[in-house]
Amino acid sequence: MKEELKNLIISNIQQWDEPDIYAISLFVYDENDNPCKPTVTLGYNTERQVKNETPNASDELEARWNYAFWIQNEFFCFGTDETAGCVKDWILQNGLPYYEDDEVWNDEEAMEEAEGITERFVDELVEIVQEIHQKKVLTEKFGKEMPILIHELEYYDEILEQNVKANGRQLTAGFAAFCGE
Repeated sequence: MKEELKNLIISNIQQWDEPDIYAISLFVYDENDNPCKPTVTLGYNTERQVKNETPNASDELEARWNYAFWIQNEFFCFGTDETAGCVKDWILQNGLPYYEDDEVWNDEEAMEEAEGITERFVDELVEIVQEIHQKKVLTEKFGKEMPILIHELEYYDEILEQNVKANGRQLTAGFAAFCGE
């Protein structure tokens, strides 16, 4: 799964032609709130979008880093449709529980068993981002490095920590400032 997802991210990035991209988004969520169905959606934001959204935000920092103000471009969603099976196989190969039925999440015992699937999925994303930076994919495409943010709709300490681990402190400085660090 990791190699397939990394290659899909890289091939999409290599097709982008926006000159003012400053950050890339890996938006993570569990489909139907089922932790056995983690997904990630690829997108990006531009300086132009920040300028357009700043009047609608509390300040420029919020317009720049709050995903709600970003271009809602979705180049792919990995973990749904034809890639759902790849994620399911990854879960099973890692000895994690898999429940197909979304209704099982009313069962506290099942929730406890599946705890950690999304966390392990995010760990894979952190490694993918690190490898993309090591390969200098962004420098080759855009002439500079930029953060590839792994996030949910809400930001909290763990989100910041995983992004520092994935991107390094320097690339996440602006994001960290927005998060209150």
